[in-house]
This record gives sequence, C-alpha cells and structure tokens, in this order.
Amino acid sequence: MNTRYVIKRLVDLVREEALRNSYSEITGIYVRLGAQENIREKDLVRTFNEVRDNPLIKDASLVVKKSKALARCRYCGNIFEVFYFNNRCKQCGSTYLEFVADRGISLEKVEGR
Repeated sequence: MNTRYVIKRLVDLVREEALRNSYSEITGIYVRLGAQENIREKDLVRTFNEVRDNPLIKDASLVVKKSKALARCRYCGNIFEVFYFNNRCKQCGSTYLEFVADRGISLEKVEGR
C-alpha cells in the first residue's frame, strides 16, 4: 500500500473526527498498525511530517502502535505471539499454525481542542 495514500486517507478521517467533535486544532493522532502490514512505522511518521501544511494538523503528533503478530495452533487451539516464521506452539510443540494477526491501519483516537 502506498504510504502517501494511507496518510491522505488518515488525514481525511482526522478531519471528519475534528468536525464531529468541533475541534479547530488537532493535538494528537493515535493509530494502530497491523502486524501483517507492509508499511513501516517510521515511513508513516515521515510522510505525515511532510504533509503538515494543513492548519488543522500542523501541531499534531502522530503516535503509531504496532500490533503483535499472533498465531493459533491448529492442533490444540493455543494463541501466542510469533517472533519468527518457524515458531512452535508454546503449549504442545506443534508447527501446524495459522496466523491470526490483524492487517491494515486503524485510527484509534484523535485529540484536539
């Protein structure tokens, strides 16, 4: 996914939230980056800083939280955090896993005044 497109869409969502809450200035934008998303946190922040010419967000900080990569054991049902591709289930040792982590970027909270 194109980082510029993501930030443009994020700014659109922030603008809608500002209208809904009668904010004239946004001070904080909190987003969650899915564990399986191909966009890096630092690329999001850098691109956001490049589009700060909008008066609504010129002083806003962007806080990005990365979700943990999770897997479910298809043998015993245990869900656990995955650190590398060849993990084994912590409960039964099986390698028969499915990834259950989320994808995408979601707007969690907007702060303003």
